Amino acid sequence: MTPPLSEPLPPEPLAPRYSTQPFPAYRYVPRLNPHPCADPRGHSYQPPGVSHPRPPLLPPERWSECEAWRFGVDLFNHAYWWETHEIWEAIWQQSDKGGPQGRFLQGLIQVAAALLKRHVGEAEGTARLLERSRAHLDFVAPRVAAVYMGLALGAWREAVSRYFAPLAESTGTRSAPYPFIVLKGA
Repeated sequence: MTPPLSEPLPPEPLAPRYSTQPFPAYRYVPRLNPHPCADPRGHSYQPPGVSHPRPPLLPPERWSECEAWRFGVDLFNHAYWWETHEIWEAIWQQSDKGGPQGRFLQGLIQVAAALLKRHVGEAEGTARLLERSRAHLDFVAPRVAAVYMGLALGAWREAVSRYFAPLAESTGTRSAPYPFIVLKGA
């Protein structure tokens, strides 16, 4: 039997914030909440003809000035995974999608999507997204500094791998903590 859908709880409600933007009214979970953009009751709904704002993408070395990047980190760390995907995709759309910054953003977007898929019990979708993320980040890692856009990429990737490792067989609990994104130099 599939457990009932629920909003994810933030892994650490008092995790540090990197932006000043307020969080959305709810964490979107398909089949549970109104679609944020398509439903007039959605937390990010814009009437037809009104375009969504496109936050600017700054060069990687100016990451600390990029409010959308930092807000996406806050969303990720507080379990707003669909919303993380949306804000980072808005800046990814402006990137060189085949270059390190574009592939970095794509890899992180896919981890956020994998977290949501895992939350709703879609194991196949979770695995597929993690594999795609791994391919993007495998491309990025040798081409960028160890700390890229404020993130210690190698350590974070290890944390993601441990988090998504199978449940500990003896206890049925997760063997690793949530892979928070901690920005260095923020």
